[in-house]
Amino acid sequence: MNYRLYSKKSTKSSGFMDIIYWTISVIFSIWLFWIIINPSQKGLIGNFVFSNLYSFFGNSVYFFPFLFFYGLMRILFKLGKPNKGIISMLFGTILILSFISAIMERSHFSGGWAGYFIDSLMIKLFGNIGSVIFSLGFILIGINIIFEVKWGKVFEKLKNTIQRDWEEWKKARAELNNKIKIIEEKKKSGEKVLSVKPANEVIVKKEEKEIKPPEQPQVSDLVKTEETKKDKKQIEKNESKAQIKNKDFLDFKNFKLPDINLLEKNTKSNVYLPDNSEIQSAKIKLEETLKNFEISAYISGIYPGPVITRYEITPSPGVKISSIVSLSNDIALAMRSIGSIRVIAPIPGKSAIGFEIPNSKRSMVTLREIIESPEFNSSKGNLTFALGRYSEGSVAVANLEDMPHLLVAGATGSGKSVFLQSMILSIMYKNTPDDVKFLFIDPKRLELTSYEQIPYLYDPRTTPDKVRVITDPKEAAKSLVALTRVMEKRYKKFEKARVKNIQSYNKWALSNNQPTEFYIVVVIDELADLMLQAKNVVEESIQRLTQMARAVGIHVVLATQRPSVDVITGVIKANLPCRVALQVSSKIDSRVIIDSPGAESLIGKGDMLFLGPNKSKPDRIQGCYVKEEEIEKVVSFLKEQGGPSYPSYIEEEVSFEGKGASNEELNVALRLILERRRVSQDLLKAHFGSSARATNLLSLLEVKGFIYKPEGTNKWQIYFDKIEAFLNAAEGSKQ
Repeated sequence: MNYRLYSKKSTKSSGFMDIIYWTISVIFSIWLFWIIINPSQKGLIGNFVFSNLYSFFGNSVYFFPFLFFYGLMRILFKLGKPNKGIISMLFGTILILSFISAIMERSHFSGGWAGYFIDSLMIKLFGNIGSVIFSLGFILIGINIIFEVKWGKVFEKLKNTIQRDWEEWKKARAELNNKIKIIEEKKKSGEKVLSVKPANEVIVKKEEKEIKPPEQPQVSDLVKTEETKKDKKQIEKNESKAQIKNKDFLDFKNFKLPDINLLEKNTKSNVYLPDNSEIQSAKIKLEETLKNFEISAYISGIYPGPVITRYEITPSPGVKISSIVSLSNDIALAMRSIGSIRVIAPIPGKSAIGFEIPNSKRSMVTLREIIESPEFNSSKGNLTFALGRYSEGSVAVANLEDMPHLLVAGATGSGKSVFLQSMILSIMYKNTPDDVKFLFIDPKRLELTSYEQIPYLYDPRTTPDKVRVITDPKEAAKSLVALTRVMEKRYKKFEKARVKNIQSYNKWALSNNQPTEFYIVVVIDELADLMLQAKNVVEESIQRLTQMARAVGIHVVLATQRPSVDVITGVIKANLPCRVALQVSSKIDSRVIIDSPGAESLIGKGDMLFLGPNKSKPDRIQGCYVKEEEIEKVVSFLKEQGGPSYPSYIEEEVSFEGKGASNEELNVALRLILERRRVSQDLLKAHFGSSARATNLLSLLEVKGFIYKPEGTNKWQIYFDKIEAFLNAAEGSKQ
């Protein structure tokens, strides 16, 4: 009881003394400022103080009230804490005033006794110029003592600013050179305008200039020699091939990348990092918790970030890691954590255990700040995209070429769709439609449909004027099958050019005056719905693309909110080593995505674990946020420059060769169905010797209407009359 009374009295007295300290300090500072600034009405004590200060420091005395007031406030704010810093503040103040006095004395101003003595001494030791240089150096030391300037951060910001200006200057110079080249090309060719309109309008102009003159004599010769229907069909086929060849040359040479001002800046209110007092308070609580459980360990590092702060604990020799890891819930209780605590045991490359504790407030990471960062701009990869910021605050970017495919999974509302949007936009900010195309598949019809009619849109199944964001699962399955045919065609091209990847082929194409190939990024926003309605075709197409398509520039990004083994199958996981896990509900879901627990401890809204290429453990990253208004602005900017444009192979789809089967194979499959009176993938696989070919034939038979699978059943319905009529017609045409 007596102890409590004593403690209350001491608390009251200490609070009363704080008020006295503050009152005296503020009054003394105002009075000191007044007697130095005001030339009269100083009073006896004021005259005495001012005359002595002025005779000692000279004109530099006018800096004294400001330095004194700042130092006094810093000491008062640390009142009651160890290391008040009174001696350091006085030393720094005297150091600054003394060497300012020396510079004033050197400049023929009154520097007082201190200025005269120091200036004379510095001139004898270092000469006239040396005295000024060393005086400035000592002033900087004094400023560093008082204001605790972090020169490393100052120089880093200066370096980043210079580097950013340099990158912008290089980009502007490249654009200027590109415009000059375009103007020179216009002058040589006599053209006035370089078109950036959709492919359909440009192809008509090209046909008028390039296709008609060489084809007229060829058509006339053939008509004169052989005037048969067969020859006319052959001529039309040659014309279509010539058109397709011309379509290979895309028309986005003067395409402008989106302006960075279309994205919003991060406001200061959204940026928050825990200050030193919060970190020290949390450190003390953490150490006390470890002591309470009799665990000998110390905190070896603290890394504050936008969402979490990582505390690295180094155990003493003989202490088991498991004894510390098991305390995660007790530490969360002691720290009053707003979310689950994630434990990294041990941290790769360190002899320490990491405790990632959520901050009381979280910072927003915007897409613009990542795109403007030197890390993003200095990356040489074509498919570099923004991830966000690592747990310690540094910028996180990744390159899709190195992955080469990506799996994104997380619960509803965890930030999966926002991650896809930021990835798509950051790739568009780095590449023109000549460089990258997107095949968008969005069964939900909500997230990716905003990209309709942008120049980057692509679908191998249809022409540029009809291309859309795919929302129907069956249409998506057909597009994936068609994309495997595109992959095979590219491999044949690369084989003829004797190159191994798309970068080498594009170099070869430029040197041999051939059209270059563009990257194709397949983005599937909800894999679970595709697997539900067309599992065999989708899984096999994804397997083929993820196994082989990297070298020819085709990359797949899969996203799902159902991280279960029936959606993310073993076949898919084996070919997708790079994965992003957002917040999930259980450790089982986390293991399905990244083969380890941890995603269940995330706190949502873009907080994720990124398992990069050649990494054994994932990194924690706060994903960047992009608003719907920003997406609409970028999309509107892109649409103003034209519509989709890419080489289409429609004549192959009509003959069904683009589906992976020739007309002869189709006839053989139909005869086989008539003989066996049934159809299945196993039957076609046994006959044709390839699971992929059997899948393509099934898709072809369904598209052409020979077979049909009713909803809710797994049995094919066969139209035998239609098959017999088709085969009879084929036999009659041969005769």
